Amino acid sequence: MKGMLAGALVLVGLALAQVDPAHVAQAVRRTVPLGKGLEAWRGLPQYPVLLSNTFPAKPVAHKGYFSLAWDEKNLYVLGVFEQRAETVKASLPPDHQEWWQEDTMEIFLKPDPKGVHVLHLAANPRGTRFRAYTSTSDYRTVARVERERWILEWAIPFAALKVSSPKAGTIWGLKVGREHQAAREYPLWPMGGDYHAPTNFGYLVFVERLEDPKALAAKVAARMGVETPIRSRLRDIATYAVYYGRDPQELAKLVNFDLAIVQPWIPEGSLSLLKGNGVKVLAYLSIGEAEPERDYGRPLPKEWLLGRNPNWGSYFVDANQRGWQEIMLRLAGQYLRQGFDGLFLDTLDTADLYPQVAPGLVAIVRSLRERFPQAILVQNRGFRLLPETAERIDGVMYENLSAMYGFKEGRYIPVESDPTPVLPYARRGLVVLAMDYALPEDEALVRRAYVRAREMGFVPYVSVIALDRVFLHNP
Repeated sequence: MKGMLAGALVLVGLALAQVDPAHVAQAVRRTVPLGKGLEAWRGLPQYPVLLSNTFPAKPVAHKGYFSLAWDEKNLYVLGVFEQRAETVKASLPPDHQEWWQEDTMEIFLKPDPKGVHVLHLAANPRGTRFRAYTSTSDYRTVARVERERWILEWAIPFAALKVSSPKAGTIWGLKVGREHQAAREYPLWPMGGDYHAPTNFGYLVFVERLEDPKALAAKVAARMGVETPIRSRLRDIATYAVYYGRDPQELAKLVNFDLAIVQPWIPEGSLSLLKGNGVKVLAYLSIGEAEPERDYGRPLPKEWLLGRNPNWGSYFVDANQRGWQEIMLRLAGQYLRQGFDGLFLDTLDTADLYPQVAPGLVAIVRSLRERFPQAILVQNRGFRLLPETAERIDGVMYENLSAMYGFKEGRYIPVESDPTPVLPYARRGLVVLAMDYALPEDEALVRRAYVRAREMGFVPYVSVIALDRVFLHNP
């Protein structure tokens, strides 16, 4: 299979961004007094929150909608969601660390629709404004739970978001979600899918008065510009594998693949063997978490550490710290001098838990590309960062696309993860590596993972969660 083209489609030439009118929401200039009932929102468009967070997205049973308005000081948001009062789950305090376990309305805002900075707000049907993993709770809510629905009104000061007041014609990125725990429904406007995907944002346009949706969508498309091809150094690979052990016999099996991802401490002889057989070899580098077993050259200051990852015992890091960025660049240079062809950048999804670290993670990727222009760079997940990293990397790994290890369950389980966070970039030429986990004897689960990845144009590999063996699957 060596030398075969990966299945990703490459966009030829330049194409204007396409914008569906149903993916554009208008905030009309109007000061809305909260608590005056739905009459205060009369005349504003109602945008449906219907499509599930699954792939493919499908309509949910319990409908809902939101409306938008704005003035010089506030963005006003209304959410109305069908749900019987006795099923409403809304009792957690504002500081609860897992507020997503009850019913909520979530708002995601991107003042720069092409950027990675996301303002995330969450409140429940009682109006509780959650603080954990959100951008601010410095806004007003008025809530009402009725017999068959709940209503949530928001007045969000632009000052609390730390952004300038918009002008008519300003475009932001937007998505709105709701969680209905009793029904196990988690729809997201405009197109459903993963809550943290960078590619399922719609557009919020601030207008003086309502405009024609089709004409407005055309204006948004023109403002968003063109999509350019991504020139990946991995465009000719068909197979890859990941192995984090030190056994030379296992490492020797990697000669059967086009690309190998390994730990930087592999024996020099093994690295020479792989490169001598034409294998591209990437060294592992975690840029979003600090690993206890890794030598960083000095103790890491406590103020750099944001929390502990219970699954692996590592620590989430504030990647905005200049010192951490310098350590990453130093380690990268060290690994490349050892003879590795590039770097596998792990734990960028720290930005999903701690959105404030996104600029630092992007800065690391940007600096790596600038300092090492010929190195192959592959990032693991971190999908919300792709708007700013995709053109600087050669590939993105989609871990847990079709099969994963459930730490709570203590076993391998099939999943139906949503590929849409990476599909637009795959169409432009970015190579997508699908990384799934299963026992090798579970042939049905392994085969399903390979087939599903190939159908999407991704390069598949399946291993056990410890990544301490090399499997030569060919289902």
